[in-house]
Amino acid sequence: MTHPEQTAMVEAAGALVSWDLLGGAEPVVEVHDADRAAEWLWELQEPHAVAALHRLAHVHWAQSWWPASTVAGVPPLHPALLAAEHALATAAVSHLLDDDEATERALSTLLPLPLDALAADPDLRAESLALADRVAELAEDFGVPVPEPAAAGRRDDYALAAGGRGQPDGLVVQRGSAPVDWSLVPPGAVDAVAEASWIIVRRNGISVLEASVLPSPTGFPPRLAARFGPVDLELEPTPTGELTGTVALPATALLLPADQRVLTVYAPGFAEPAPPDPDAPARRAALVEFALARLDNPTATLTERTARLL
Repeated sequence: MTHPEQTAMVEAAGALVSWDLLGGAEPVVEVHDADRAAEWLWELQEPHAVAALHRLAHVHWAQSWWPASTVAGVPPLHPALLAAEHALATAAVSHLLDDDEATERALSTLLPLPLDALAADPDLRAESLALADRVAELAEDFGVPVPEPAAAGRRDDYALAAGGRGQPDGLVVQRGSAPVDWSLVPPGAVDAVAEASWIIVRRNGISVLEASVLPSPTGFPPRLAARFGPVDLELEPTPTGELTGTVALPATALLLPADQRVLTVYAPGFAEPAPPDPDAPARRAALVEFALARLDNPTATLTERTARLL
């Protein structure tokens, strides 16, 4: 089984169907209920059925793991377009899924589509209108109201990274940085590439830890915290755009061995701090490159191909 970060998956009736985004063109099927799976497994011999499952699996991956990053130039995916494509992809294979109400659940997450924001590109505008029509027809079949389309301005300031903090107030004792483990924070919580940084300063006879991390360009960071050695601290939004926190350190913190002088960002209630995965940097770098390539791939989803415009 590949790592979840690089796995596109669908929970079908009696089986899991997955693809390795970084190296597997063919699906992997793990059957856990042979009787239920037998009702549809034969459909995997049909290319169109495999393609439909693959599309839904990819949308699931994008919802959970799309590596939006100001630093790497990977724009976030528009949530309304992603929700619309998720609903259509779910409906296309609903008879294969483990959840009989999957389509209704997907339709319940619909948001106003940014149709006016794509007016500058006739082709993408036409695709978005066609998408809206298909979603409206599907929603009508299930008796679900569709939100009215809404204008959405371009993120002209998207490429601007958050401003840095000024000079630290006090004597700098130690400093460092570390990648953020994607599995410890909700999807889209932090910039997928930027590292979390920390600095220890002596101020009025007290050792103080200052930590910061760059949020995702989606602009809606959840409640985050960080752990450094024996202490935890909350990370709050600042006017510079970063999430930062400060906490006084016990004197013994300055004597921590190097492998414990590590800042771990996490979301309380979502995951607990864990040792870093040695394979994560290479895997995540490959996923960032994969996402960048999707932006200009004509076979990518409409959500991916419009990400730079919205």
